[in-house]
Amino acid sequence: MIARRHHYVPQCYLKGFVENRDKPMLFVVDLKERRYFETAPANVAAERDFHTIDVEGQAPDALENALSEFETALDQALRRIVAARSIADANDRALVFELICSMATKNPRLRRNFSEFQAHAAKVVMELATSTPELWAAQVRQAQKDGFLAPDADVDYVKMRDFVERGEYKIETPTMLHLQVELQTFNKLLPLIADRKWMLFRAPPGSAGFITSDHPMCLMWTNPAERGVLPPPGLGLTDTQLLFPIAHELAMIGAFELDEEERDADELLMAQINGSIFLHSTRQVYARHGSFPYILKHNAGIRRGDQLLDDECFSRPAQ
Repeated sequence: MIARRHHYVPQCYLKGFVENRDKPMLFVVDLKERRYFETAPANVAAERDFHTIDVEGQAPDALENALSEFETALDQALRRIVAARSIADANDRALVFELICSMATKNPRLRRNFSEFQAHAAKVVMELATSTPELWAAQVRQAQKDGFLAPDADVDYVKMRDFVERGEYKIETPTMLHLQVELQTFNKLLPLIADRKWMLFRAPPGSAGFITSDHPMCLMWTNPAERGVLPPPGLGLTDTQLLFPIAHELAMIGAFELDEEERDADELLMAQINGSIFLHSTRQVYARHGSFPYILKHNAGIRRGDQLLDDECFSRPAQ
């Protein structure tokens, strides 16, 4: 049977944020539907055919199966990191870097943005190609010469111009194009993640700890005053921090200017980290339970996760 439901956030990673790995359940805050619920990791952060390929001689789920092999190794690495409460092991750390890079390059948010760009560019080209009868005729001749258009195709200019002006069509980006771009981007970004210096933060044993989300790779300016003011930073820029929650017990921050260190986090630091993870999420936040601490800059004090949907930020008008 061909696998059709593909996770863009691996289940083995999400299981690091559950109370009981034998019966894994996540506390979910759905920011779009404005509700809390509990569900298994298998039911979140997934889309149909997200990794489906169209390559001659290969099964449609060949990439999904290959990713499952990586996730088997990743699962063991994450378990060792949590048990040691350390990211000192170079091999396990490298697998975490690959996980971060994968989610940085391959997620629904980026695909949506890329698809919108592709659709806009295509519409501009269509507008230009049909701007005059003469230009349309030249385009038709070239397409027929190159073999992209049959000699008997209906190329009536009036019909085509009317089609373009009405805009009653949808331009979709094939999954294969997304995957090709994502692979190229992955190879460029991975060194920018690995070259950072990393600080590990350890939640107190027995605490609610850290949360994660459907977009847990949190890149931000180091200076809080620049966040939300300057354009979003790039991974290759200095004076930036990359926050990533490893499991509910551990979170890490990477920057080019840091000294490597591992330290214990108090409740305020956990709340600040969780607030940043929330702000970088796309739609859903995942935690062990609703008691996780968080704080945003407008909050008077630390709040609980099961108060998140009542937060002032949800009642503010869009900027």
